[in-house]
Amino acid sequence: MDICVAFIFGVWLLISIVWQFQFKSLTTIKEFDFIGIFPNWTFFAPNPGTSDYHIVYRLAQNDTVITEWTEIPLISYRTYSNSVWNPEKRKVKLLIDCINALIKTVQKCRKENMSDLYMTQNLCTSVPYLLILNAVTKFHQNNTDKNATHLQFTLVESFGIGSTEAAKPIISSPFHRVR
Repeated sequence: MDICVAFIFGVWLLISIVWQFQFKSLTTIKEFDFIGIFPNWTFFAPNPGTSDYHIVYRLAQNDTVITEWTEIPLISYRTYSNSVWNPEKRKVKLLIDCINALIKTVQKCRKENMSDLYMTQNLCTSVPYLLILNAVTKFHQNNTDKNATHLQFTLVESFGIGSTEAAKPIISSPFHRVR
């Protein structure tokens, strides 16, 4: 009995290893794998991330810009206790998901050749946009000039330290009134 079980697990292991290479000859076998008994591990995404996204904002008082662009830090320094308890990671994950959703929406709008005005009107009412605006507003209220009357944010894409490609803005919000 032990030999039979070892044989079954051995065959399963071999098929699982071969399965990772995704040979065309295995497509017929895939049709019979209804419950997903042969795993497909992808440690690296088929299209791995090649850039980083940043949220920057600036303030204005009435019609005059009064500050330079300021980056909102998405990643903070971690302590050993963060491996056990790190409630801030959920806020960061939410912001990153909102950035990704907003970028996909922008790409879709550009693919459909929407006008900038129409695209901005649609984006400004989307949930990811409003959540990012809320995060920027809260960061501003806690950290910067209280005399500002308006706030504008921009999502910026950068391509890493070794890249020769300059960072580029993806979307800039209109100025929003702050209290």
